[in-house]
Amino acid sequence: MNDAAPTAADPVLGRGTFGVRGMTCASCATRLERVLTRVPGVDGVTVNLATEAATVRGSAEWSLVFDATRKAGFEPVDRRKRTETAAVVVDPLPRRLLVATLLSVPLAILGMLHLHAAWNLAAQAVLATAVLLSAGRDFYVHAWNLAKQRAANMDTLIALGTGAAWTSSLWAWASGGHEVYFEVVGVVITLILAGKFMEARARARAGDSLRALAHLVPDTARLLEGDVESEVPLDSVAIGDHLVVRPGERIPVDGVVLAGASAVDEAAVTGESVPVLREVGGSVLGGTLVHEGRLVVEARRIGAESAIGRIVQLVEDAQSRKAPVQRLADDVSAIFVPIVLVIAVATAAVHALLGHGAEGSMLPAVAVLVIACPCALGLATPTAILVGTGRAAELGVLVRDVAALERTRKVDTLILDKTGTLTLGRPSLRTVAVLPGFTRDEVLAHAAAAERWSEHPLGRAIVAAATGPIPKNLKFEAPIGKGVVALVELAGAEVEVRVGGRALLEAGGIEAAPLDVAADAAAADGSSVVRVSIGGKPAGVLALADTLRPGAKEALDALRARGVEVVLATGDQPLAAAAVATALAITRVHAQCRPEEKAALIETLRKEGHVVAMVGDGVNDAPALAVADVSIAIGGGADVANETAAMTLVGGDVSRVVVALEIGQATMRNIRQNLAWAFGFNVVAIPIAAMGWLNPMIASGAMALSSVFVVTNALRLRRVGRRAVG
Repeated sequence: MNDAAPTAADPVLGRGTFGVRGMTCASCATRLERVLTRVPGVDGVTVNLATEAATVRGSAEWSLVFDATRKAGFEPVDRRKRTETAAVVVDPLPRRLLVATLLSVPLAILGMLHLHAAWNLAAQAVLATAVLLSAGRDFYVHAWNLAKQRAANMDTLIALGTGAAWTSSLWAWASGGHEVYFEVVGVVITLILAGKFMEARARARAGDSLRALAHLVPDTARLLEGDVESEVPLDSVAIGDHLVVRPGERIPVDGVVLAGASAVDEAAVTGESVPVLREVGGSVLGGTLVHEGRLVVEARRIGAESAIGRIVQLVEDAQSRKAPVQRLADDVSAIFVPIVLVIAVATAAVHALLGHGAEGSMLPAVAVLVIACPCALGLATPTAILVGTGRAAELGVLVRDVAALERTRKVDTLILDKTGTLTLGRPSLRTVAVLPGFTRDEVLAHAAAAERWSEHPLGRAIVAAATGPIPKNLKFEAPIGKGVVALVELAGAEVEVRVGGRALLEAGGIEAAPLDVAADAAAADGSSVVRVSIGGKPAGVLALADTLRPGAKEALDALRARGVEVVLATGDQPLAAAAVATALAITRVHAQCRPEEKAALIETLRKEGHVVAMVGDGVNDAPALAVADVSIAIGGGADVANETAAMTLVGGDVSRVVVALEIGQATMRNIRQNLAWAFGFNVVAIPIAAMGWLNPMIASGAMALSSVFVVTNALRLRRVGRRAVG
């Protein structure tokens, strides 16, 4: 699927996102979606007002998509850099606001003097006209372009409101009257521009978290050709190139270390809190920081294919989608402006019939036009999602499906896999029991010698646990499913060492019964039991067990405190499952549970009325993840952008489950607050304006602040999760 930034020259698209300039309210986004949907070959469109972007899916020509965008009154923007997210164009606003302020301040002063002298009225007319032609020009141009297409948006309301005030004032002045409202024109436009400027600045801050993540990757790389190093743009690096990374620098690409060794800080990408030693043959990720030592890295994945590139893409995709809760706002936005226009006309007519005169009829109608705020409706949901998903990524939670955010607030049951989720998935030696005549170090050293060439996880754990000298392995045999048999050199002689189960020892004519007591005790504790014989004699028992993930118990305690029931569903043996459940205070356990049985368990719980979240490794847990209300995958290393679940926990830190639920719930709470404000403001403010109780200047200021409130409220999500991760 092609997600690269498009250009008009591209013949077709699979999926792509481009910027859109000129959208001012929810009506704009809704109308552009309708327009682009009618382009031949377009299968789906999502227009996001908060990020000022449109995501198009299908097989249409980009030139047709861009032409349709322009005909709709907007300007398509080619985003060539994938790291440019939430690009809000604010550059023209400061200039327009400055011009409007410089002209409107003296205009307002002259208006408040209530002098009917000819010079005063003439000066007001000149200043008001200057405001319209300079700072306010774009409102009228956009409104006219939309009118030619029989469409309307917030610009239409502003243009009609200020235009009516300017026209009636000009007519009154030309006719020798004194009832002019030129100051209304200037102040309304100035306040609206001030609100749009504050809103644009706040929206720019909304994408800070994701931009910071994208900017972890340097813009340049140090290319090594022979013995010559040269600094080149990152875009020119190709797969297979050799790159030099010095201490204190960030690695520019995903790759493999060819030379050197260094501790690498991967916290920003994988969530690993401790720097990891990367040596020759080890994998490294772009955006991670080299602490000491010079590395030579061969580029394997670059740009959008790198781990950090896929993380950014995953979050951008989530931000381009719409939450189900947004449907109501979209439906209202589609008819909002026409309804406001009808209300404004009706307001003027009613006041005229009541004998309120020209001023008493026009000013309430103007107030209705300028106080109506479709922009707040359009920003309520996408801005909260933009900030929420960005904050989640910052805290190590990647959101792929924004609809899952809506369901997190109702989660009451959490099902967790054991291996790789609650545990590290890497067994480690727990205890060593030996028979008389043998020592702990002797048994462990001989077992490690026998397992030296083994690829089995238990064998690697035994080798890793040996701290002293390991005898030489002369011969190695590994009967499938039984263990290993090896000849080990001991004091110049060859000694047979068997490491495995009871059957392996008995197959060699060795009495296994003396090890039963220690083996049974280890098995009762949930450990994997490995028996060891040396020189034909039973020698000892090694107990190995998977290690709990750091912070797992604290995370589950926090979930239970939130009223979430924790259930363990694992394919492991009952004793091993019980050991982990006991350590984590889990009372509901399903052991020897196959993938399809986990899915059935979730279906049963859902039929009972529970809202279920599932946390698994995203591979053998795929069936269960697919049927859960909220699916959360454990990710790490290059697989951080796991696409099998609605959310992915970067670095495999299970404590981030708490963060995921907290951010999901906080985001939905924020969206409901924004929608309540946006709907409530319009429902209350428009009737008040229609009654004639609001001066248009006050109305315009209230409208501008309404949008600012929505964006500022969404920015509060940047503080979510501090307690969960602290």
